[in-house]
Amino acid sequence: MPQFTLPRTVRATLALLTAAVVLASLSGCSRSRARRSADREAYCLIDQKSVVAGKGQGSYRIGIDPCSRMHDENDPDCPPMPPDDPLSHRYMECVDNKRGAKCWREAPRTPYVEARQWRSCLPLDERGKLVLDTEGAVRLGLLHDPGYQRELEELYLSALDVAFERFRFDTQLFGGVSAFYEVDGALDTSNVIIEPSDFGNRWRLQRLTATGGELTVGLANSLVWQLAGTDSYRGSTLLDFSLVQPLLRGGGRVRVMERLTVAERTLLANVRAMERFQREYYLQIVTGRFASGGPQRRGGLLGGAGLTNFTGVAFGVGGGGGGFGGFGNGGGAGAAGAGGYLGLLQTQQVLRNQRANVAGLRESTQQLEATYDAGRIDRFQVDLARQALFNAQSVLLSAEANYQTSLDNFLTGLGLPPDLPLVVRDRLLDQFNLLEPRLTDLQNATSDALQRIRVVSSDSDALAQGIGPALVAAPPKARDEDEILPEPLVANPLPALLVAEARELMSTAIDLAAAVEADLQRLHAVAPARKTHLLELATREEVSATNIDLRLVNPERLDERIAALDEDFASWAQSFEKLAVAVADLSLETNEDAVAPLLARLSAQLLELSLLQARARLDTIDIEPTEITSLEAMQIARVRRRDWANARASLVDSWRLVHFNANDLQSAVDIVVDGEIGSTTADPFPIGADNGRLSVGLEFDSPTSRLAERNVYRQSLIEYQQARRNYYRFVDGIHQSLRGTLRQVRLNEVNLELRREAVFVAIAQVDLTRLRLSEPPKPGEEDQFNNTTARDLVQALGDLLNAQNDLLSVWVNNRVQRLNLELDLGLMLVDSEGLRVDIDQPLRSFVPDGPCPGGADVREVLPLGQSARTDNSAIQAPQAAEAPRSDGALLPKQESSAPLPVPPAQGSNILEKAGA
Repeated sequence: MPQFTLPRTVRATLALLTAAVVLASLSGCSRSRARRSADREAYCLIDQKSVVAGKGQGSYRIGIDPCSRMHDENDPDCPPMPPDDPLSHRYMECVDNKRGAKCWREAPRTPYVEARQWRSCLPLDERGKLVLDTEGAVRLGLLHDPGYQRELEELYLSALDVAFERFRFDTQLFGGVSAFYEVDGALDTSNVIIEPSDFGNRWRLQRLTATGGELTVGLANSLVWQLAGTDSYRGSTLLDFSLVQPLLRGGGRVRVMERLTVAERTLLANVRAMERFQREYYLQIVTGRFASGGPQRRGGLLGGAGLTNFTGVAFGVGGGGGGFGGFGNGGGAGAAGAGGYLGLLQTQQVLRNQRANVAGLRESTQQLEATYDAGRIDRFQVDLARQALFNAQSVLLSAEANYQTSLDNFLTGLGLPPDLPLVVRDRLLDQFNLLEPRLTDLQNATSDALQRIRVVSSDSDALAQGIGPALVAAPPKARDEDEILPEPLVANPLPALLVAEARELMSTAIDLAAAVEADLQRLHAVAPARKTHLLELATREEVSATNIDLRLVNPERLDERIAALDEDFASWAQSFEKLAVAVADLSLETNEDAVAPLLARLSAQLLELSLLQARARLDTIDIEPTEITSLEAMQIARVRRRDWANARASLVDSWRLVHFNANDLQSAVDIVVDGEIGSTTADPFPIGADNGRLSVGLEFDSPTSRLAERNVYRQSLIEYQQARRNYYRFVDGIHQSLRGTLRQVRLNEVNLELRREAVFVAIAQVDLTRLRLSEPPKPGEEDQFNNTTARDLVQALGDLLNAQNDLLSVWVNNRVQRLNLELDLGLMLVDSEGLRVDIDQPLRSFVPDGPCPGGADVREVLPLGQSARTDNSAIQAPQAAEAPRSDGALLPKQESSAPLPVPPAQGSNILEKAGA
């Protein structure tokens, strides 16, 4: 084999070339640099659109909080391998007897999929339980829910789509070289060739203009060294350019700018969609309403006819309403139950009512058993009450289990594991505790004390046998169980203990009396607003149409109830004061026979106090009136709803696509200008015009074969008509949803008064049936109860439970509907933490004063011949007269004399000519 030595210059050149190639291969964009660059550009685009949409900058970021369960503490660009299936992992090590990549075997590994320290950030109490109120539940959902994070990431990706479409119109630099060493066998010729690579990555600048012109400027350099013989080299340099400008097909701003226009418009739509999704997400957690979805990307056939290969973003036109979901309970005869966190609160209160019902049935059963022992009632009625008690306990057990399942579902909906010990605690529904829990406990303690006295009195030898001290509650001062009491204290300690217990019970009763007095003060405070609401309800069509007793909505009747309540409380306070004095005058030597009547009087006083408290709290409950018409609601929604704005934009996108595809039906007429200038000698650097070329021409392609284009164009026409139908169906859906919500709100306002009255009646029934059991027989009558006493008592307790649950369901459903109304009107606002901001003004104040944007939408809410003015409207109707439209609907006449804009006919090239 021949031996040769490269000249020094050639060797130096090769060394430099090798170094350049190596540096070029190492200087590519690193992973972290690419990620940070994408973040900067995407966030900048999102902030731009957020400002346009009226949202602050920095609102939407995909970074995950370190306290989130989703947080990844590893390197985001080179994460370690997560746990793999052992059997599947074999195919990474060896596939078809071929060894796998070495990096799979040496890659770092982690046994964790979720963050390791996220539990330490949970708001746990001292018992290690997760205590949540409404705001806490929303915060946890925003922190841990993968569904919410996925919507943020979808918005981020749609911003990257816009970045790519903008990049298409930037000046782009491409470059690449190839180097080969060639040996030609026996002729002993060796060459080193450096030239542009075969796949076209020569150094060039390329730019796309907004009218479709493609301008390319390139530089190609070729060097060949002859390493044998004369050791010579030759070189050439070529500087070329090319400009292609379409005039008809493929040209014009309508065609060329469409992809960028779609990407920009739909990124704006996605920012709006994300803003609405934040509000829907709040409702999803609080009420269980299904979130319709946030930002969306599209590609393939979903891009629409003519954009089948476009990977971009689109906002689809959907329905106008949302449904209930989550973890609620049925509302009975009152209203539908809520879901979400509010549903958990409602279920909690229902469980309290059921526990109170079980306690009432247990107490009534014990009273009936005592009556049976006295021979005043038959065994059948006792068994009837016992059966009702067993059924109520079984229902309570099932309800408790269902509630725990609801807690598990709620936690998983927040993105948390179901094994977290969750405590739902919020004071929103405390007003439905018609009785103070302490008052119920005090009643039970008083009844227990009386029962102990009865037991002791029934056995003449009780004290001698030591039963008395065992049956009486322990004295306030604790003692050691093994302590031996002196003989004098054992002889007769019962009176002293009873007196101490009576004084303690009276002290607690005094505190509870003050609490009931505070309830009365709250009732007086809300009475003016309640009377105003009742006056408005009295004029409702629903009240007169259903023949509801007008006394239920009469403000004077409320005044009478409050006055009667004040009088009854004053009378009760006088009797209670005398009883308190009597208890305070008790001495430690008082006989138990003197204490028992006082405790009996206290028990009766507490029963009367509980009824007074229930009456006061019942009349305090109210709901905020909503007096807004569906027409006014539609006017607000048209201006405020983000998805409505997106629906209009989507319709125009479909209309614009008709003109985009019509461009393909035309002839292809392109102006082509290209030229080049090359080197004039073997030296590659001298470039002269003598070795140059310039070409100017016109290329024409007749439209003789446009079948595929024709089909696409026809499809776009059909898609536009479908979009038109989808749009007005979307508007109809909004209108239907608003009408249904307003109808339910108005129904709840009337139904609350009916349910309130039902609770009053149920309380009275329970009181009457219990008093009937405790009253002595009248002179000359048999000492027997009738055969329906137990059944009446059981039924009265069941009616009270149902009435309380129905009242609760009406109030809760009204709150749910009010929140739905805020969202569907587009008025709901959430702060930077994702929490709802209260609206501190009437809904009607948001009705726009002038014509709404997109006046053509008025036809969806105005019947033929009806103006936009309403009798009770707080807004001013437009001064301009209304002009009839060709389809019979009414449009507000424009203030200017210019006619309404008319879109060009389908298939016309008006826009193409304007764009070109």
